[in-house]
Amino acid sequence: MKKLIESQQYRQALDLVNRQRSIIRIHQQLSLKALENPFIQASLIHFYMQCHDVDQAHKIFSTIKNKTVSMYGAMFKGYISNNMPGKVIELFEKISIEINEVVITMLFNACAKLCNSHAIKIGRDTLNRLPTSFLRHPTLVTSAIDMFMKFGEIESAEYLFSQIKQKTSYSYGAMMQVYLKNNLSEKALDLFEKILMKPNDVLYTIVYNACASLSNEKAIQLRKKIFDQMPKGYLNNIVLVTSVMHMFMKFGEIEIAEDLFSKIKQHSPYTYGVMIHGYKTHQDPQKCLSLFEQMKKENLTIDEAIYVALVGACSQIGIRSICQNIGKSGDIDQAKQIFQSISQPEIITYNSMINAYARNGMGYEAINLYNKIPENIRDKISHICVVNACSHSGLIDQAQMVFNKIDKKSEEIVTTMIDCLSRMAMFDPAQKLIDDYEKSNSPYLIMYSAILSGARNHRHIALSEKIFNRMRLLFPNEKSALISASVLLSNTYSSLGDDQQVAAIRMDRIKELGKNVKVGVSWTEVNGQLVRFQAHDRSHPQSDKIYAELERLSNELREHGHEYDSTWVTRPLKNEETIESVLCGHSEKLAIAFNFIQYPRPSFIQITKNLRVFGDCHRATKLIAKIRQCEIIVRDANRIHHFHTNGQCSCQDHF
Repeated sequence: MKKLIESQQYRQALDLVNRQRSIIRIHQQLSLKALENPFIQASLIHFYMQCHDVDQAHKIFSTIKNKTVSMYGAMFKGYISNNMPGKVIELFEKISIEINEVVITMLFNACAKLCNSHAIKIGRDTLNRLPTSFLRHPTLVTSAIDMFMKFGEIESAEYLFSQIKQKTSYSYGAMMQVYLKNNLSEKALDLFEKILMKPNDVLYTIVYNACASLSNEKAIQLRKKIFDQMPKGYLNNIVLVTSVMHMFMKFGEIEIAEDLFSKIKQHSPYTYGVMIHGYKTHQDPQKCLSLFEQMKKENLTIDEAIYVALVGACSQIGIRSICQNIGKSGDIDQAKQIFQSISQPEIITYNSMINAYARNGMGYEAINLYNKIPENIRDKISHICVVNACSHSGLIDQAQMVFNKIDKKSEEIVTTMIDCLSRMAMFDPAQKLIDDYEKSNSPYLIMYSAILSGARNHRHIALSEKIFNRMRLLFPNEKSALISASVLLSNTYSSLGDDQQVAAIRMDRIKELGKNVKVGVSWTEVNGQLVRFQAHDRSHPQSDKIYAELERLSNELREHGHEYDSTWVTRPLKNEETIESVLCGHSEKLAIAFNFIQYPRPSFIQITKNLRVFGDCHRATKLIAKIRQCEIIVRDANRIHHFHTNGQCSCQDHF
């Protein structure tokens, strides 16, 4: 309490309260004549609006007989600041005097905030009735451009922008925001390059956000150019430096983002938020949690977006001591105990348990539980979870039976069924589902991703090419999804030994989409410590022991008949590399080897991987579990694999 009382913010708050009380006392003591002064009337309206006493401001305004433009302006501004844009439009429709560009500017701001059909009509009609002289006011035109941005009317915004003879940083910024908000980042960058004046912090912020959203070669080149021109004091602008860090995180240039973060003298939830989201995107949950601890030490507010990212980070790790989400850690028995202890499960609990069965390859258990759900509480999530469970267990007939009984098929349930069919190489019925869906709906990206993934698994090169080209045509702005699709296509060619085509696809991907390809990472928990490995990682202090154990495992695998599958090597071999050395260096194998150098040797190993397990690693892990008589759980991007000591996996090779 003492610390609060001594703080500058507390003193400022007290000063503000005292000033507000003084003004209220002055208002109460004013003579009737003074209260009829237009300047005093407008000032009182403005004051009460600032104090969020909208009723008192409206009371004063309604008693004034001869209302002035300033009074309307005070009311408009007050309604907007108190998040009541609808009141602005209501009052505007009652105005009977001639208004100026300031009032119209605020009207456009209110229309932009409200953005319903009535607001759109008022905004358009008002602009169309304005004399051309009003278009000489840059602030008014800029607010109109912003309004059209919110309406999604790009051509109208472009026309207004072209009418501005002396363009300012604000007008350029407004037009660039139009492009950015409407997924036209290329146009935003093109416009930025036409600006002759020195950019201000707002323009820099917008262009960095545009670069981040594109993440292609053009954006990377422009980033290099403008970053060197940045004013020295940019680190003091939290909004600007946050956008810069966000861009570097999107480009995968994490060390530069970290360097900028370390140079910020006074952090805010925004600076922490962009780093936490960046680390989550790049599959580094340990750093997410480390920053979370720093935020708590600095007593910073942790908003909902940061919590969502942190939950995602915990889910990525999947370790029981960190993430106790039902069934996600692979401890399905514990999940069942929790579920069975609930006397009357709600639908979300049923769905969570079915999803746990799905991820752990227990399709029949998922179907049995689904059938026990009272029909009146089943929802679309229930359908998705059970069809997904069938998909992961190869139960195509059961999935089809559930799917056919669903009356209203959402895009998510159709996608799940497409995924199920594609996993079983039933591509014709999968494509028919897409065709039927698109007869009455817009194309849905994830449906195409599902069928492409199945085509890659079954090495169907013609279908992979067809689906990838279709995705490029239908979803040109979905850069992240197209990068993933391009990787799947190149992996399909690689599995067939076509290294020349792999290189060509990679060059096209970098040129068009950038280099943002996910790096494979695995985590494992040993003696309460979380350890992280990348492919061919030698950063761990016990690397020599880890690689020696890998060599022992490799020898044991060969002795038991394992042959390394070259089709799972997705890049050209470097000097002194062999197929065996490349496949043995995958992150999950390093994590397994690390567990086996512990004393005593474990009988249970748990690993989480951010990508899907490769086929060769899957076969090898089944054999390792049998040879070493050790239960191994690997949670990958799609499911949870239980490798048993009999050499079998819970997924029954449906992965």
